[in-house]
Amino acid sequence: MIADEKSHIYPIGVVAKMLDISVPTIRLYEKEGVILIRKTASGRRVFSEEDINRLKCLRRMITEEGVNIQGMKKLLAMLPCWKINTQCRADDYKQCHAYTEISGPCWSLPEKPEICKNADCYTCPVYSAPVDCRRIKEFLHLAD
Repeated sequence: MIADEKSHIYPIGVVAKMLDISVPTIRLYEKEGVILIRKTASGRRVFSEEDINRLKCLRRMITEEGVNIQGMKKLLAMLPCWKINTQCRADDYKQCHAYTEISGPCWSLPEKPEICKNADCYTCPVYSAPVDCRRIKEFLHLAD
């Protein structure tokens, strides 16, 4: 994932200081699949304002709501991606592990459905949807 130089301007160390968390914590969030990270051509992790807002949401859920990383993975896994991504058809999502399992959000799954195989998950409306923690519940109700 090559970063857009204009919007991804914060290196990981600066973001860690801004949010008062450690660099390894941010890397753990990436490893666990609760966030996606853009990298420069040289492999440096860089962040946009939206990435920082996503991390703030995650931190708020952990520190104020008592949700651990596994809990966040489960919450994000329950996002009805088939309703958020208008390109997704019933025959697509019914064969997708994001629909049939609750192991992690769709962007973190190793096997993606055909519709998503060549897509950039970072720009997908499903990944972009829950940047604001207060809206996660709203998105979960879309599954009804």
